[in-house]
Amino acid sequence: MNAFPGILPAQSFHGGFKAGICGSQVSGDNLEGYDKAGILFGGFVSHSLPANFSLSFGIEYIQKGSKSTVNPDDNSFYKMRLNYVEVPLLLRWNAGAHIFFEAGPSFGVLVSSSEENQIGEFESIPPFKKYEFSGNIGLGYSFDEHWSIEGLYNGSIIPVRPFEGSYNSNYFNRGQYNSVLELSMIYLIK
Repeated sequence: MNAFPGILPAQSFHGGFKAGICGSQVSGDNLEGYDKAGILFGGFVSHSLPANFSLSFGIEYIQKGSKSTVNPDDNSFYKMRLNYVEVPLLLRWNAGAHIFFEAGPSFGVLVSSSEENQIGEFESIPPFKKYEFSGNIGLGYSFDEHWSIEGLYNGSIIPVRPFEGSYNSNYFNRGQYNSVLELSMIYLIK
């Protein structure tokens, strides 16, 4: 019995760590495919809710961006690197003994960015926005009470950079958007 009504018992809170790899692309850069590889890692705090739900709040570092393959005719290529610190807020539903689904928003701060081609690094025009707001949806499998694996899609809701000289009035096509596929191992401390 809780001695202080209105205060949640500490046993319903757990911490954990997450690390993985990701493939990303940027919609609106005229390239296709999740060709830019990156890493992600971070920590989170989770709170158990009724009916097989839980809510987690985390902080993680993630590498996003875009990349083209080298053109054999002229050795041209393109690479965009975007490094973020993100704060996801995810609602998890445990669908059974091992399967779970997660969804929720995340807020990111751009730590560094660069663009380069076969000539070298160049100035990003227009510059990337300092903040990113994105949505997440994922599916995971729990091996036991500590270890699980998760596949997650992370996509920008607002553009990370407007088109240069953009006059486009279409709300959903106002610039470039991150799209990321993540595969992570999660360790829950209980």
